[in-house]
Amino acid sequence: MKKRTKLQTEEGAAAVEFALIVGVLALLIFGMMEYGLAFTQLQSLKAGAREGARTAAVRATKPAIDSALNSGTGGSLSGYSSEVITVNGSTQSGSGPYCTNTTAGQTVTVTIPTGSGGSYPSELGSSIAESFRIDIPFMPHIDLHPTISGSFRCE
Repeated sequence: MKKRTKLQTEEGAAAVEFALIVGVLALLIFGMMEYGLAFTQLQSLKAGAREGARTAAVRATKPAIDSALNSGTGGSLSGYSSEVITVNGSTQSGSGPYCTNTTAGQTVTVTIPTGSGGSYPSELGSSIAESFRIDIPFMPHIDLHPTISGSFRCE
């Protein structure tokens, strides 16, 4: 039996292989975690927008719509009241109700703006803005600006 020299042994090969792959593994794991958090926040805000639109569709006033929107997010928003309300594509203002006898059957949409170009409305708060910022180690950050809206037909 031939004796192996120090250069021919395979001691430490697993450590070298692990060192080569751990960076890629960290990118995958942290990327999945960051995306999951952003997706969860997006779903929460979409639920709030849908709840606000449902409330608007049954002829509620702006304070009632704001309350429904805030409670529909499951705590993601509190005191937010600058959503964009449109009826049949036309932006509405005032205290509502936005659905009336003349708009029955038309679509009412409640939108939560997420900004563009790296800016978010200050009413959303820094925690929500940070939720849509994907930070993966060793990579540049990614800012997401999803469309968040809910639509119902006016009753």
